[in-house]
Amino acid sequence: MKLWVVSMECAGIAEAGGVKNVTYSICKEFAELKHAVTLFIPVFGCTTFDSLEKKIPENGEELSAEVSLCGKKETVVFTQAVSTVGGFDVVLINNPRFAQKQGIYTYTEAEEKENESHVKGTGHKDSLYIDTLFQKAVCAYGSLIPRGEIPDILHCQDASTSVLPAYISENKAFKKTTSVVTIHNAGPFYHHEFSSIGEAAWYTGLETEILENSLNGSSVEPFLIAANAGAHLTTVSEHYALELTEPSNMQLTDGLSYVFSKKNIPIKGITNGFDFERYNPSVKECSRLPFEYNPEAGEFDGKLKCRKFFVQNIVNTNNFDADGIKKYGRLDCSAEYTKEIFIAYHGRVTSQKGISVLTESIPYILGNFPNVRFILAGQGETFLENEIIELTKKFPGKITFMNGYNQTVVRLVTAVSDFVVLPSFFEPCGLEDFIAQAFGTVPVAHRTGGLNKITEKTGFLYEDNTAGSLTAKLSEVIMLKQLKPSVITKIIKAGASSVHHEYLWKNVIQKKYVPFFKEILKKSKI
Repeated sequence: MKLWVVSMECAGIAEAGGVKNVTYSICKEFAELKHAVTLFIPVFGCTTFDSLEKKIPENGEELSAEVSLCGKKETVVFTQAVSTVGGFDVVLINNPRFAQKQGIYTYTEAEEKENESHVKGTGHKDSLYIDTLFQKAVCAYGSLIPRGEIPDILHCQDASTSVLPAYISENKAFKKTTSVVTIHNAGPFYHHEFSSIGEAAWYTGLETEILENSLNGSSVEPFLIAANAGAHLTTVSEHYALELTEPSNMQLTDGLSYVFSKKNIPIKGITNGFDFERYNPSVKECSRLPFEYNPEAGEFDGKLKCRKFFVQNIVNTNNFDADGIKKYGRLDCSAEYTKEIFIAYHGRVTSQKGISVLTESIPYILGNFPNVRFILAGQGETFLENEIIELTKKFPGKITFMNGYNQTVVRLVTAVSDFVVLPSFFEPCGLEDFIAQAFGTVPVAHRTGGLNKITEKTGFLYEDNTAGSLTAKLSEVIMLKQLKPSVITKIIKAGASSVHHEYLWKNVIQKKYVPFFKEILKKSKI
């Protein structure tokens, strides 16, 4: 089949959150199965081209189009390329609106220095304009190419691309194309919604009828526009699909679950896969770790060496220098580095991720277990970052905070730890638990959404997402580690095996996505 994947981000090209990994793996695995795959992605200021090889147009000129948006004419230029590592085609969409953004969804520290109103970590003020420009550009591209290159499946990733099915439904070039929209996160602040029908009409140019049918309260929702345009909705785990169609989950979905339920909109859950070879700790070139080890086989010597390296050369050195990271706090450790229990958090520092639950729990844990050390890494909401920084001051030698993002550093954060804590209030799928298990680190998570894929054989789950519940569960696993380490080793092996085999992206594509795409294509021809 011919597959177009439309996404704001892709691993190795432009990266922000978990969408990047899903986008890359879907493109790569479908291409390996000999399907014709093309990724459409904007060119941001943070885009890298190391994994791309530009295609030279036959006539020497790149395709371009003029799209109408908010009473203006915008020119977009299409650069054709191929991913040299993934083996799929790429269409890069160029426009100054994209190029001037140093982050895909939010402002960076550098942008705030240039313009104090562009506060680091907050969403772009013109995000609706950027979303619409990108989607209209993809639709316009379909009018420039031969009919034989039009896709059978148009696969849109998350809310920022969810209006596109409505655009292609009005474009005759796409009359045989079936649309799929994957919901990566339907929590508050992730909808990219329009505040009113008037605002939606101004940006999208769509008819009032489809906008009225896509209301969630007074807001017009891109996911609902997609459904009303005939797109098939999927999400990134079976459990999250159930949560999205459960009307009582209004608070976690900002009202969307009630509307999905009321309108009987089906959502298919397909749990994300895991690209094990990008993290394999037994191969340094894959893991980016300084030492090799094999959790699946019970070989942990390299993990301990990574811990020593991390503490000595990153945490406790005055010569630390890593792009994208500001370091706070230090860690006091025994000479052997084996007497301490390391607990990590890596991810976005946002309210959704339950950071406040973790910061409230940490003092209780450190008060009861003096041999515990916490390593936190990430960036996000300033007030939550400040809470973590204050903890590093209050508990010197017991907490370090790697504020920001650097691939080598954050991978080490997870790899050197015994446990990774994931206190998310909601989590559509979860990637950090996969990475932790690949690195031989046991996840301790709130029982929600995609984190339900953690079982008693591969990790630990707790019910109520409060500091009390988290403290109780962490106390339980710490005691288990101290008194029955063989039980933890068994869990480590099972988790590593699970992500290496059961959740391998290749298997997810072949067993889940391919049959689903074939099914909806068959129905579209009836």
